[in-house]
Amino acid sequence: MKKFAPTPQAPGDRFSILYDIALTVGKSLDLKRILDDVLDRIIRFMGVDAGVIYVVDDATMEMIPVSFRNLLEEVVRDLSDKRVKVGECMCGTIAQCNQEVIITERASEDPRFTRGVLKKEEMEFYAGLPILARGKVVGVLCVINHTPYQLDRELLDILRAATQPIGLAIENARIFETVRKEVDARIRYFNFEGIIANSPKMAAILSLVRKITDVPTSILIYGESGTGKELIARAIHFNSVRKDRPFVAVNCAALPESLLESELFGYVKGAFTGAGTDKKGLFEAADNGTMFLDEAEAMSGNLQVKLLRVLQDGAFLKVGGTKPCQVNVRIIAASNRNLEEAIREKRFREDLYYRLNVIRIDLPPLRDRREDIPLLTRYFMAKYSKKISKNVRRIADDAITALVWYPWPGNIRELENMVERAVVVTETDEIRKEDLPVELLGIADAVHKDLSLKSVEKDHIFHVLKLTGGNRKQAARELGVNTATLWRKLKSFEEHL
Repeated sequence: MKKFAPTPQAPGDRFSILYDIALTVGKSLDLKRILDDVLDRIIRFMGVDAGVIYVVDDATMEMIPVSFRNLLEEVVRDLSDKRVKVGECMCGTIAQCNQEVIITERASEDPRFTRGVLKKEEMEFYAGLPILARGKVVGVLCVINHTPYQLDRELLDILRAATQPIGLAIENARIFETVRKEVDARIRYFNFEGIIANSPKMAAILSLVRKITDVPTSILIYGESGTGKELIARAIHFNSVRKDRPFVAVNCAALPESLLESELFGYVKGAFTGAGTDKKGLFEAADNGTMFLDEAEAMSGNLQVKLLRVLQDGAFLKVGGTKPCQVNVRIIAASNRNLEEAIREKRFREDLYYRLNVIRIDLPPLRDRREDIPLLTRYFMAKYSKKISKNVRRIADDAITALVWYPWPGNIRELENMVERAVVVTETDEIRKEDLPVELLGIADAVHKDLSLKSVEKDHIFHVLKLTGGNRKQAARELGVNTATLWRKLKSFEEHL
C-alpha cells in the first residue's frame, strides 16, 4: 500500500529546508544515515509520496540506491539486486548527461524508464536531479508522486539548491572512507597483520623484512603466484620511513608495452593521438614513496632500460618528452619466474637484474610451509564468517588434514578461496570434509596415502583374503606363495600395528 506525504510547506517555511539539510549533512559521516534523514526532510517539504537518492560507484559505474522511501518492495529489490549503470534507464541517463528531468504527468509511461518494474510504481509526477561535487556527478536525487502534482518554480529552485549540500555529504563520506582505509592499511601492515606464519622459513623471512624496512636499496621478491609477494612489499613500505608517502602497485604483465610505458612514466601533450594534455605517470605519483613492480620479467627491453635509469639516478623521460623528470622512489620488484634463466635467454637485462637484486626475498610455496595451513585456515574462516554474518567457529580434523596434504598449486590465494567457499556452503558452525571441493579431497587423499611397497603389499594381501573369505590356503595359492610365507607376512603386519 502506497504512503502519501503531506502537502507542501507554506512559502514562508520553504527556505528553512536548506538550512535544515545543511545542518543534517554536518552531523555525521555515516552516508546512509545522512541521506535517509535528508530524503525524509525533502519528501515532507515537497509534499510528495516517495523518493530515492542514488550514489554513483566510480569503480563499477553503478547507481547505488543508498536511500529510498515509500517505494514498492518489488521496485526496491529490483534496483538493489540489478543495479542500473550510468547511461541506463532514467537515473543513469541523468547521471551521464548531467541534466535534470521533470515529468509532470503519466511519468511511468515515459520510455526512458527502461526497467519494466518501474511501470508498477504508477508514477504520475517525477523529478530527477543530478547531484554534483567538485563539478562531477556523484549521484541522482529523485522525487515521485502517484497523483497529479503541481511543481512551482520556487519549489524547484529550492530542490536544486538542496542537491549542493547532498553532494558535499557524498564527497565528504567518500574522503573519510578513503582516509579510513589508508589508516587501516597502515596499521594492518605495520603490525604484520594478515601475514600468518608459524613455520621456520616464514619466521626467517619476517625477521629479514624487519631489518630492511628503512634500507633505501631495491628489493627483489621471488615466489609462485599467490604466495603473498605484494603483502610482503606492503609490510616493508608501511614499516619504513616512507609509510606516509604513496605505495603504488603495478602488474607489469597486465598491460601492453605502449600502455605500460605511459602509465609508468606519463606523457606530454601531443606525444600520440589522443594525448590532449600532459599526464603524470605512476613514478611521479609514487615520489618519495614505494613502487611495487609485480611480474617485472614481463617488461620489454625498452622499459627495462628506462627502469635501469630510474634505479641509477632517479631520472626518466615522459613519453614524447625531452626534459628529464627526477623522482625519489624505492623500487620493490617481484617475479614468479627464474630471472637468471631469462638473462641467459636475453629476455632480461643482467645489469637491471643486479640493480634490483640488492636484497632478495624467496617466498616459499604453501606446500613447503604446511605447518602454517591450520593457522591460515582459521584466519580466513574468521574473516569470511564475519563478512557473510555466519557463526562458523570450527573445522573438523579430517577436513584440516585434507587441506594440509593438498599440494596447493595456487598457494595462499587458492587456500583463501577454498575456505571462503567452505564457509558459504557449510550448514553448521563447523567446516566438515564434505564442505571442501571434491577435486581437493581426491588429490589430498592420493598425496597423503602411504604408497610404500610394504603398504601396497599389505593392502593387496588383505584384499585377496577378503575375496577368499579369510581362507589362508586359498589366498596363498592366489598370491603364488606358500602358506608359511603368507603366515609370516601377516605376523609382521600385526607386529607393526
